[in-house]
Amino acid sequence: MPRGGASRVAVLALIALATSAAPRRATADRARLPRDARDERLDDDDARLRAEEHVAYASDARSRVGLRRDGADARQWIERISESPRAYVYRNFLTREEAEATIAAARRTMRRSEVVNEADGTSKTSDERTSSGGWVSGEDSEVMANIERRVAAWTMLPRNRGETTQVMRYEAGQEYAAHDDYFHDEVNVKNGGQRAATVLMYLSDVEEGGETVFPRGTPLGGAAPEKSGVTQGNACERALRGDPNVLAVKPRRGDALLFFNVHLNGEVDERARHAGCPVVRGTKWTATRWQHVGALNIGSFARTDSQTT
Repeated sequence: MPRGGASRVAVLALIALATSAAPRRATADRARLPRDARDERLDDDDARLRAEEHVAYASDARSRVGLRRDGADARQWIERISESPRAYVYRNFLTREEAEATIAAARRTMRRSEVVNEADGTSKTSDERTSSGGWVSGEDSEVMANIERRVAAWTMLPRNRGETTQVMRYEAGQEYAAHDDYFHDEVNVKNGGQRAATVLMYLSDVEEGGETVFPRGTPLGGAAPEKSGVTQGNACERALRGDPNVLAVKPRRGDALLFFNVHLNGEVDERARHAGCPVVRGTKWTATRWQHVGALNIGSFARTDSQTT
């Protein structure tokens, strides 16, 4: 086993204990992701220890009792919400203070959001994405550095495989139409390979709307879209009504959504296509970190054409 492998196995085991459904499969999912021989460890011993402590806390979170400042449950736990695509929600992944600090840091760089031009990998504005966004790096913020370590621990993909975190703001009426996080162009894949995983962190509560939906996904306990009739055109409307056959996550400050954009064999997972539904009331803030299959070889990959919901 490569150096550091035992620590990662221990972390995976702790994550499995925190997952209520089929923990053995969840562990296997992470253990079998493609690896880069140059990059088998988290970037330093301190990061690895912090990651283990963080997941250890989450592993017995169901026995903890606590309230957020708004009176909501502040315990931490992980829920598997789908096998197709592989998707999980980490309740209270962030503290209120971390969410607020991330928003404050991003405000300085906010501008109109852009999307990837699939033809050549460059950036462009699009009516499909009407939000504004900014960037926050762990190199400039200890709060974000700690978040990056925990994202690395959860995805089992080291920090140097992650793009700079993108923070997004959606006002009432703004949305991001259905899209893929994996790359369709050859240019972007040259830098660290395909985006293996997306971690979408919710920095605010939303009064109504703003769900993240997977029109092609199947929620645990629900019917596949081929049977339920869920489509890209009706997924947001049905999610707003609380339809159990729609794979959807409602924004809740502190929660984080992890989904994998590739199958275990490295092929892209088309069922990972997702959308950010229109905000009906309130403001939606998110922070997204994309973890690649391999180490990034061009800076921190802080790009203006990255995608999020």
